[in-house]
Amino acid sequence: MISLYNNNWYYNGCKFTARNFGWLVKDFEAFRQKSENATSESYHDAMTYTGFGLEPHETVLFAYVTAAITLMGIIVFDFFILRVIYIEQAALHAVIILSFMLPLCVLIYMSEYIKIHAKWMKVSSLGDMPEIISYIVMSMKLVPNMEVAIRFAASNSTRPLAKDLKKMMWNLHVREYRGIDEAIIEFSNLWGKNSEYFKRALHLIKSSTSEPDEAQRVITLNRSLDLVLESTRDLMDSFASKLKTPTYVLYSIFILIPLALVALMPAITVVGIRFNIATLVILYNVILPLLTFAYAEYILMQRPAAFVPQDIPENHPHLKGIRKRKLHALLLSAATGILISSLGYILVYRGNPWNIVSTSTLDGIIPPALFIIWGIVFGVAVYLNISYAPYKKIREEIRKIENEFSDALFVLGRRISEGRSAEEAFIHTARTMQGSDISVAFERISLNLMNMRTDIHSAIFDRDFGAFRDIYSERIRTTMLLLVESVHKSHEVAGVAIVKLADHLKELQDVEIKIRQSLYDMTSTMRSTAAIFAPLIAGVTIALSEVIAKILQNISDSIRRLPDNAFPGPAQISAENLNQSIPSDMFMFSIGIYIIMITVILVRFSGTIEYGGDRSQLFYEIGQIMPITIIVFTVSTVFSRIIFRGMI
Repeated sequence: MISLYNNNWYYNGCKFTARNFGWLVKDFEAFRQKSENATSESYHDAMTYTGFGLEPHETVLFAYVTAAITLMGIIVFDFFILRVIYIEQAALHAVIILSFMLPLCVLIYMSEYIKIHAKWMKVSSLGDMPEIISYIVMSMKLVPNMEVAIRFAASNSTRPLAKDLKKMMWNLHVREYRGIDEAIIEFSNLWGKNSEYFKRALHLIKSSTSEPDEAQRVITLNRSLDLVLESTRDLMDSFASKLKTPTYVLYSIFILIPLALVALMPAITVVGIRFNIATLVILYNVILPLLTFAYAEYILMQRPAAFVPQDIPENHPHLKGIRKRKLHALLLSAATGILISSLGYILVYRGNPWNIVSTSTLDGIIPPALFIIWGIVFGVAVYLNISYAPYKKIREEIRKIENEFSDALFVLGRRISEGRSAEEAFIHTARTMQGSDISVAFERISLNLMNMRTDIHSAIFDRDFGAFRDIYSERIRTTMLLLVESVHKSHEVAGVAIVKLADHLKELQDVEIKIRQSLYDMTSTMRSTAAIFAPLIAGVTIALSEVIAKILQNISDSIRRLPDNAFPGPAQISAENLNQSIPSDMFMFSIGIYIIMITVILVRFSGTIEYGGDRSQLFYEIGQIMPITIIVFTVSTVFSRIIFRGMI
């Protein structure tokens, strides 16, 4: 496998600890040998597959060092927290357990990272296969040479699988293989462990070179592409069907039940169980989000990535000045967050007009904690929307132009097959597709050919005046490179080749649409949960918890007026037991933060399933959904408090 570890944090961390912390080991050679003997065969296979080039003792030392540093950091953090905040006995036990559990989890994760990363690479590579096979097939239809086709696919794709093709070609050139057939057999056997369909597709492509009839050769090539597209669709259908049960578990155990228990927490004090804000924070803002995130990640590790989104470089014209834009967005979001967060306290300071701010249990309209939650959410949302809206716009433009491109290519191929010149064919296609974004690019190609007297490659790809210099789509760029190769043939052959390229693109788009449709039920459910159901339930349960707290407070006031020993026998009911140890405002704030964290986790979960976890798309979607979540939470809380207040 090709080495990709130069920019990998794990590789750099292992090398750093090996250089600077080797002194921690007394007998280094014995440690090296013991680490080598302790690693399993599957670990060695994963090490080879990832191409990290690390030795077992380096990974073991890194795991121990990171776990030790984590433990020391947590101990220092606990020391300062315990000096500042009083933590009751139950919460103290939870803190101690977490303080030892987190370093242990870090140790296990670092020890197993190689296997986890290898599994992620295998899953991700499944999404590269349709693109790579399509490039090979399209090239083979123009030039029936396997080595040329593989070199073309490897050179014009940025996918990890393409990098492995480059390594295979390098090994072929240094005579590690006796020929291209042997190289393909070994490569297909290696990747066949992940996808039998990919292996069969490569064998079909190789067998097409032996077909004496041109029509039969094209049929064989089409069959290879259909095979890998069908396998990708089947994989995603299988994943969608297996996703239902884990998703229900994620929704019920990690979201619905914790939110339902919120209403019962004030009543726990009746039986003498006391907990303070530290316990609530540890449970709802640390343990539950971590467990939810870990389970969501476990589900996502089973997802076969399909059609990984195109990377957008920072030199894109629409991203000019993006760093300055992000800085301005950060300042604006900070100002927005501070202003909104302090609004509740400003109103209280000004006399609390119309009793807007709630200053006691079930009093007023809006608890001051909601203002702080609004400040956090809207501050973050302002930053994310301003910073990542350009990325969203670019993504939509790329998707739109890719949808138009296959139709334009079909029209272009038909005109060229009629014997028209390239200039005339491009201008005719531009007029036919008038009103679309792709028509502008095709018209520019024709103008470049006629006015600048340049060749087709320069008219399309020149960095200064090329018509496609600002179209950042790997799929379109690769197809246009093949088009440039085809126009050097006769008009009839070139026209047929271009039409076939259009058909291939249409097939890829159709499969992508069907995959998204098969996953829509799950992704829409998670988004609905994040935006509506979870905050709606949380708002009602928060109001119920205030009702219970208010009732217990009234009972406590009544008990104080009774004589001592008014409750004979073993009853432990007392005014102290009924008093709440957590103010309702702090209670609401903690649950509000929990809702925000759950929203982020669910949006990431659904986004990774749908579009492969594109970072810019994820941040933009979080910025869009979080305000909706908090608005629903606010409306649910306010109306529930008003309704329940009239029942007491």
